[in-house]
Amino acid sequence: MIYAGPSSQFPIYDGEQVTVGGRISVVTTEGPRRIAMEHLFQRSGEPAEIHVWLMAQDGADRDEAERIAQTVDPR
Repeated sequence: MIYAGPSSQFPIYDGEQVTVGGRISVVTTEGPRRIAMEHLFQRSGEPAEIHVWLMAQDGADRDEAERIAQTVDPR
């Protein structure tokens, strides 16, 4: 899911907040894996925030959702 607008509901998930590549990401640990469950881009222009989060909660669907979320570019 992607929200683009003036004020998102970030964060949705509990986890470590990490700032990387111009975005804040919420990372959770699942066994030995770290999964970026959501990302928040804050911008000076409109939309002021772009919030990307995963809804697929397990297995291959989650892996694919995480790969897709990592490709979002706010340009």
